[in-house]
Amino acid sequence: MQAVVQRYVKWREDNSKHVTGGQKLADGQGRVLRRQGGVLDVSDGPFMEAKEVLGGFFVLEVESYGAAQTIASTCPHLEFGSIEIRQMEPTE
Repeated sequence: MQAVVQRYVKWREDNSKHVTGGQKLADGQGRVLRRQGGVLDVSDGPFMEAKEVLGGFFVLEVESYGAAQTIASTCPHLEFGSIEIRQMEPTE
């Protein structure tokens, strides 16, 4: 496991010009919120039986999706799962 983590550390260092943040999310912790009929429903989560589970994230500062895709295509995570590239809403 330590060798795998070191690969992520190296990838982040190799791309430090663009990777400006990121964090592994805690395993087995969290809450799922849904509004149903005007009532807020809060349940434990995330659920491991879910089709898609977010395990962590990196923040890239790049000019385009193409640039993000180029950097993400070298991430070690592609050997274990998928990577979703999303644009963040600008802060005011």
